Amino acid sequence: MSAGTVTRMRLVPQVVLAVAAVAASAAAGDSVLLKAKPDTAGSYAEYAMDAVQDMPGPDGKPMQVHNRSTFGVLVRTAVGATDGAFELSATLDRLSGFLSFTEAIKSAYDSDDPDAEDASPDHKAAYTPILNAALKITLDANGAATAVDGGEAIRKRLLELGPQNFIASSLASDELSDPQIMSTLGETPFILLPNREVKVGETWTKTQHDTYWSIGKVILTYECTLERVEKSADGETAIIAFKGTIAKDAAEQPAEGKRLGKIDGSFTGTGRFSLPQARFVGIRRETKSHVEIAAPWVNDPAAPLMKVEIAAKHTYTVSPAAERVRRKEEIARRVADARAAREAEEAAAMAGPVDPPTAPNEPVAWLQWGGPARDFRSNATGLANRWPKGGPPRLWERPLGDGFSSILCDGAAIYTMYSLRDKDDAFRGDEVVVALDARTGQTLWEYKYDAPWPKDLQMEFGPGPHSTPLIVGDRIFTVGTTAKLHCLEKGSGKLIWSMDLLTEYKAAMNMRGFGSSPLAYQGNVLLPVSAEKGHSVMAFAQSDGAVAWKGGDFAPGYASLLAISVAGKDQLVAFTGTALCGLDPADAHTLWSVEHSTQFGANISTPVWNAADQHLFISSAYGMGSRGVKLESSGGDVTASEAWANTKVKVQHGNAVRAGDWVYASSGDFGPAFLACLNARTGALGWRQRGIAKATLVSADGKLIVLDEDGTLFLVKADPEKYRLLAKAAGVCAKTAWTVPTLHGRTLFVRDRAKIMALDLGGGAVQ
Repeated sequence: MSAGTVTRMRLVPQVVLAVAAVAASAAAGDSVLLKAKPDTAGSYAEYAMDAVQDMPGPDGKPMQVHNRSTFGVLVRTAVGATDGAFELSATLDRLSGFLSFTEAIKSAYDSDDPDAEDASPDHKAAYTPILNAALKITLDANGAATAVDGGEAIRKRLLELGPQNFIASSLASDELSDPQIMSTLGETPFILLPNREVKVGETWTKTQHDTYWSIGKVILTYECTLERVEKSADGETAIIAFKGTIAKDAAEQPAEGKRLGKIDGSFTGTGRFSLPQARFVGIRRETKSHVEIAAPWVNDPAAPLMKVEIAAKHTYTVSPAAERVRRKEEIARRVADARAAREAEEAAAMAGPVDPPTAPNEPVAWLQWGGPARDFRSNATGLANRWPKGGPPRLWERPLGDGFSSILCDGAAIYTMYSLRDKDDAFRGDEVVVALDARTGQTLWEYKYDAPWPKDLQMEFGPGPHSTPLIVGDRIFTVGTTAKLHCLEKGSGKLIWSMDLLTEYKAAMNMRGFGSSPLAYQGNVLLPVSAEKGHSVMAFAQSDGAVAWKGGDFAPGYASLLAISVAGKDQLVAFTGTALCGLDPADAHTLWSVEHSTQFGANISTPVWNAADQHLFISSAYGMGSRGVKLESSGGDVTASEAWANTKVKVQHGNAVRAGDWVYASSGDFGPAFLACLNARTGALGWRQRGIAKATLVSADGKLIVLDEDGTLFLVKADPEKYRLLAKAAGVCAKTAWTVPTLHGRTLFVRDRAKIMALDLGGGAVQ
């Protein structure tokens, strides 16, 4: 499940931001004119919403979503030429958001405080391109919005980020859709106004028509009362109390192929209308709604509607525009100073002394997920300790289809997978296994096969494939998003045998598609396959794909299997959705288990094994953290126990590496990301470094090669005492770099969701 599916459930009505209205000055008890007129001087208006949503999650368990957002706008209104209509000009001047699924899963960002430690990349990426965007809203004489200009440009910028940015998707489909722009930034304060003289105690009723995401058209009915007129040093303020109901517009007929939801809600609130300023200076509202919508993670149109209970608070305040402008200038100065200090610190680090380079050695083939030992470590030496200003030399670069499979290299060729989806229907498409010349990037061969997605897959974060191939001898084994297992000739790409694990064995798709990478063991290919009893792990003969054995009774997760040895006894290590398990490699029955449950069963990162001290390192996001597991042998049996736990380091879907007694990893889920290290024996935190987006990494030559999802490549000394930056290259990749790099000798192979390239980390030719 993605966080974005919940964000878009913001179905509560939203109070309008800055508007201007005017009333004749009056003493308490006299009539006052509550009628809108333009505010030509301009003001800053801020709308804030704080909502709690109770609903079932994708796993059927109760889930609570907490949502906060702020829209601040500089606004000015002018009266039209006919019938007293308005044209409201607004500039998005502040955007702030917060989203949580549990206490541990949070995403937040405030454009007024962009360097905050809890700033989250998805929020930041969505808000930054639309900040300062301009809008014009046309309203009739009664304050009902009739048109908006500028919304389409905002949504275009948001949608360019792709569906994997759930915050941007939510804004585009909900808060910044045209109906919501007209409502939130145009109508609601007007709906409280009767547009006539009103006495204290007098009541009136108003009706508003609105459109909510996944619900359709709704009707809001307001019962308003001029409760009193307050006097203060700033003049008189009319206090308008209101209550009302929200109901689905029963007259709406759904468009073909569209399913409408249901809503039943009520609200109460108070508006403060300043008579001297001729505008609302504050509105507060509390709303409770019962909503039924189609679950965003279910693609079956016949599935029952999901029930959501929503309680929300809304506030609206107005202040002088000049005051806001001064505040923004202060923020800009602070941000610029902080950026300059950070850049100076990086420049000093990259100009400091470094260790002398090591002598280069012979490259070792990278033939499986995680490299030679499946631990993302390379024995390569002779790597440069500094890069040229433009980054390491680029040996070649070429386009490649979408996907997250990492790259294998046998010296002469590199191998990976990509996806080709139908432009009109992403659920149809092909997957491709490709071999490229390691020195030039030219295609040697491709093997393409049909790969339609099951209807219940959630693929907004990318189509995959997620799994990395496996090379054994002259054969390459691959598994795609739809769990189609292939054995191909490594030299030609010719098919030797194949197996449809989804059709034949009900392979676990885990909402995002198959993700585990195959493991070679004693002439077989091993994979976690199915939640069906006896099929948790299956061994397929490398020669012909025949089932060598099958076993286990657990639901597979996303993580790949490991083969380890404890006191001379082989073990398979499986990181399931609920536990870390040791399995007998003969039949996959469980030898030991340590609980490690996460929300949605999302244990994704491959465990890290260290034979010297018999420790396993595991880490997850989604409400969990990291854990050290100690294995011990006694009387021929192996036992496992938790050595430590640390909730501050959370590896979501990347990897971790161990160097000496320390583990290095990128920590972060939907919230802020940090490069961090912690002690593998004790769990003690060494350091955490900001300024690096969620990343993958490879360890070699005493250094960490770190690629963050924004496409920046870092070279960091593997030093637990201090973060030591050696080199940095921005813009290496451009489109969601989630694939861990591959190091073969001094050549680094890197891909994102659009291209693949080779970089020289040693200053010479391709090794």
